[in-house]
Amino acid sequence: MNSIERVQAALRFQCPDRVPVWKAGLGDVLPLPMLPAKSWQPGHAPHERGLFPFVGDDTVVRWRLWRWRRPEWARFSAFRDYLRLPREEVDEWGAIWMREGRNRTMGHPGRPVLTSWDDFDLYLRRYQPHVEDRSRYAVALAYNRVVGPRRYRVANLWFQGPFTAAMGIRGFNNFMTDHHLHPEELRRLLDHITDKFVRAMRAWVAFGARPHAFAIYDDLADQNRSFLNPTMFREFYRPVFKTMIDEAHALGCDFIFHSCGKIDALIPVLLEWGIDALELDSPRMTGFPALAPFRGRVMIWGCVDIQTIYTRATPEAVEREVRDMVRNLGTESGGFGAYIYPQPYHIQAPPENVKAFMRGIEKYGDYSRLEPGFWEDRS
Repeated sequence: MNSIERVQAALRFQCPDRVPVWKAGLGDVLPLPMLPAKSWQPGHAPHERGLFPFVGDDTVVRWRLWRWRRPEWARFSAFRDYLRLPREEVDEWGAIWMREGRNRTMGHPGRPVLTSWDDFDLYLRRYQPHVEDRSRYAVALAYNRVVGPRRYRVANLWFQGPFTAAMGIRGFNNFMTDHHLHPEELRRLLDHITDKFVRAMRAWVAFGARPHAFAIYDDLADQNRSFLNPTMFREFYRPVFKTMIDEAHALGCDFIFHSCGKIDALIPVLLEWGIDALELDSPRMTGFPALAPFRGRVMIWGCVDIQTIYTRATPEAVEREVRDMVRNLGTESGGFGAYIYPQPYHIQAPPENVKAFMRGIEKYGDYSRLEPGFWEDRS
């Protein structure tokens, strides 16, 4: 099988020859990054003075994949290498992020940009991501022409999905209470965000990326439970995610949903809406027993748990975890893919554990070489 056939067979439980690998630039999957538009140049307006650009990963700036035309206040020598400094950054949605510097993590949400719904129209005038700007897709399109023809192409939709984007805009506490106190205003914001995502999906296709799938990254839960119960999640987010999933399918593409946290309560709703695969950086947040009912019903891309095993355990434990993921999340007919975390420097995963992940895939990823009884023992 080539990479496209392998991933599609795993998605549809049609007996791939081996576990497909999602590894930036090197595996069966070709991730297509969506960069900021050249026209997006934050920090110039008075309300953004002192805010640096948030682009998700500092390598975008270091490699000059997108260039910031600095405002006057940012031209002082003290800010020459601002990526090393603790700072506030603003993303295309207006959300403000706290960064520690030194390129260690993508940071965490800071103060909200939309503190009062009275300012919603002003917010919309200030923050309108230019999704039809070809410049944001140009790097991915060039990369695609060189290495994409025989690989399963996944077009990314920002570094955060609609749920997380709205949370960043409003701030966590405001956002959660909005579901009860300001439902109509929240729906209006979600409609605005959903429209941008749908238009971005269409732009990927219109500009010739020929994606096989779209992926969004939305964290729906904490360590113990989902942020919303299934009833409320269905009420507010069916118009968001069902709209996007249907659009992906209308464009001939699969839809891959990433979430961290313990999300098992929401998986039946996502399946109801038609997702084609889940991507879990830390499957043990949800837990193999809680994921068992969905084994064989939806493909799961799994990473060795980034909270515990990948970052803290021995290389031998990493290899064992690959074995356990293959047989607890997949089936004899497929349904599992190995997701290699693309930014090990963000989570400070030891290089020897990154290598152990790949060794584990070599040992347990070839279906023809698995020992008898492999699928029966899921301890």
